[in-house]
This record gives sequence, C-alpha cells and structure tokens, in this order.
Amino acid sequence: MRQSKKDVESHLLEPEDHYNYDDSDYEDAVGEAAEYYRQEIQNGPSNGNVRLNHSTAALAATIVGAGIVALPRAFAALGLIPGMAIFMVIFGLAMFSLSALIRAATSAECWTYDELANSQFGKVGARSLDFAIIANNSGSMIIYLIIMGDVLVGAPPHYSGIITNLFGIHSGDVWWVSRPFVMAIVCVAFLGPLVSLRNLKMLGPMSTVAVIVAGCLVSSVALLAGAAGFEGKLGDFNWLPNKALLGDTVSEIVITLLSILPVITMSFVCHYNLLPVANNLERFTERRISMVIRRALSICTVLFSVLAVSGVLLFGSSTEANILLNLRPEAVEEYISPVAASLLCFAIRLAYCVCLMSTFAMLNWALRETLTNLIFGVRMLQGNGFLWKSYAIVFVEYLVSILFPNVWKAMSLTGATAAVYVSYILPGALILSVHGSGMKDNILGGVCVVLGVIMSVVGVVKTLFLS
Repeated sequence: MRQSKKDVESHLLEPEDHYNYDDSDYEDAVGEAAEYYRQEIQNGPSNGNVRLNHSTAALAATIVGAGIVALPRAFAALGLIPGMAIFMVIFGLAMFSLSALIRAATSAECWTYDELANSQFGKVGARSLDFAIIANNSGSMIIYLIIMGDVLVGAPPHYSGIITNLFGIHSGDVWWVSRPFVMAIVCVAFLGPLVSLRNLKMLGPMSTVAVIVAGCLVSSVALLAGAAGFEGKLGDFNWLPNKALLGDTVSEIVITLLSILPVITMSFVCHYNLLPVANNLERFTERRISMVIRRALSICTVLFSVLAVSGVLLFGSSTEANILLNLRPEAVEEYISPVAASLLCFAIRLAYCVCLMSTFAMLNWALRETLTNLIFGVRMLQGNGFLWKSYAIVFVEYLVSILFPNVWKAMSLTGATAAVYVSYILPGALILSVHGSGMKDNILGGVCVVLGVIMSVVGVVKTLFLS
C-alpha cells in the first residue's frame, strides 16, 4: 500500500526533525521507510483493510461477553481489595499472553493460531488447540443462551424476565413463557438467520454495538450504586474476603479462591480472534497490533472493574452469579422511582440480550470452521452443508443450555479448562519454544503455563466434585 509523506515522516523522524530537512534528506527517509515497511510486511501477515480503531473495537467486542455479568459475584466472594488486586494480575498476564502470541507468530511467520501451534508442537499441538477452541466457544455459546434465558424468562423463584414481566406471569409452569419454548423461538427466529450468514463482514457493525451496550450496562449499575450510596442504602459488601462465600477451613478457602480465578480469566479470552484481527489490520506492524491489544484490554478492564465494584457495592453478599438477575424492577425500585426502575431494567436486559445474539454468531463462526476443518479437512463447507452444520451446532447448544441452566458452574468449568489453555498455557508454551526469547519473556511464559495448569486442575475439581 502506498504510504503518504506524512506516514513516512511519522515513522522515521522525531517531532523536532519535521522542520529542518532538505530534499536529499527526504529521499533518504523515503528509502529507509520503504525498507522498513518491506521488512515489516515480510515478517507479518498480508496487509488488510481494517482501520486501527475498528480493529480495536473488534477485539474489545470479543473480550466483552458473558464473563462480564459473573465478575461481580467473584468480587463479592474475594472482597473488593483482593478482588481488584487479583483482577489486575490477570490483566497483566492477559496483556503478556496476547503480546507473546503476536511475537511468536511473527517469529514463526504463521498467521493462524492453528498453523502456529502446528509449527511449534506438530499435529498434537494443533489438534489440542482445535479441541480447546471447540470447548471454549461451545461453552461460551451455551453460557450466552443461558443468560438470554435469564434475561427473557428469568430464573426461579422470581421468574422476573422481560417476557414474564410483560405478561405478568411469574411461573415456569406456563409453557408459552417457559425457558424451553422462548429459547427455541429465539434460536429459530434470530440465531438461525445470524449463523447462516456466509460473510463475516456482515457481522462487523455488531462489534461496536457490543461495546456500547456493555458501556451502557456498566454506566447504569454505577449510577445506581451512586444513588444507593447517596441514600445510605449500599449492600453488605466486604473489603476483604467474604468467609460465608469462601468457606470455613483454610483448604476450602484456597480451593474456592483458585476456582474463582478461571471465571475472571474467561473475561479476557480473545486469543483465538487475535491473529484474524492482525491479518485484517491495515498496514500491519507489531507496534500497531500492540496498540490494538493495549486499547482493547484497557477499555474492557475499565468496564469490568467498574461493573464489578459497583455491583458489589449495590448488592453485597446477595450478588447473583449473573448480575442481571439482581437488576429486577422490584429490587431497583429501592433506589429510583418504580417507573424509572422498570424502564431501566427493561432497556438493560433487552440491549444486552441483543448484544449476546450478535456475538453468539461470531463465536459460532470460529467453532464451525474448527469443526469443519477437523471433520472434512476444509475451513468452510459449500452449499447446504454450510447451513445444516450451522443449525446443528445451534441445536446442540440449545439442548445443553436447557438441561444445565447454571451460569456459574458453566463459567467455572469452561474457564478452568479451554479458556485457560487457549489464553495462558499455550501462549506461554509458545513463547518458551520460540528461539530468541529473552529471560523476562521466558519467566513470564513459565508463570503463565504453571498458573494455567494449577487453575485448571483446582477449578475442575472444585466445580465437579466440591460444589
């Protein structure tokens, strides 16, 4: 792509050099710029056409998902101070693992996650990544369906969802407002058409929508917490760990703390979409994709931390595993007028539900490609095979979400296995395996691998056998 004079100057000249140079200096700068971009393009993916801000929105939209609604519960158990401290540690590890993934891809000159794993660890590495993506994406999609069911129908004993509130039926016994029937309609009428789209660009605008909706949710909860604080009605929150939620003995506390970490780490999972974003970034360089990573993680960290702290301040130890269940009109009426409470809760739930529908289709895209490659040896089926595979995935996810409507357990199990592997174990192993990594990178890579293994083992044991 032809570079403008301004682009060349911005890369090669310091600010004070912009004023004093003659034609020969500029010709030298042009030559150096051409060599600079030639080397960058040789070591990076083919240039895409997505601007930096749009790439940031796409990566941020991948990060903002189901995990955001479970974070307040994690902070309620950990306490505000330890919760924020652990959250920032996880943020730092996520930043490192994403940057390490880019450095490993640049060094190996592989620009899909599957190719990168195959280049360093052979078919075993590639297949293990495929199965991790299948587990992570399918688990996330199930969680999305569970949350949509909570939003539209509600959960016992309140059944305070959009549809149940609209018709004034707060019972799970009426079939036409029950979770199985309502979610079947959602899958057929909305998710089916979305997953049948063959062009990923048609889902692009949803990235910005997802971030905006998350921002609205966070702002609403923060404003409610401010109103509650002004009226002296804050919840029974804890600055330090809540023993009632963590357990009584030392071993119970340790196991519970380690099982909460995967729930937090799942909030930052976007690694399977990082290399596609890099592939489509306009004028790719490591510096530009690093800017995308930093901006996306920073935006999401602010959103996540404000929501988690505000939610705990507002609801205290009564914080639900899905904070949307706390945002019922009858609960919010304590802080604002009944009419405003009803409108606010309705708007938050409906907007977030629409966001989940759109991001569900984006997750389905990566899952469908991975399954198709494993079974048929190609990335995408042609003709009706594409549609039938898409609908089959949605049908299976629907069945699982109806049979296991517990978002906390699903988040813990998925976060403890596939999410930790994709986000920490594999990136850490990749940076350790790439020739030329510095001591700092090797240490942090080892930390990612060790911490990931510990979180996986303890999280699985806690979720399956101790809860």
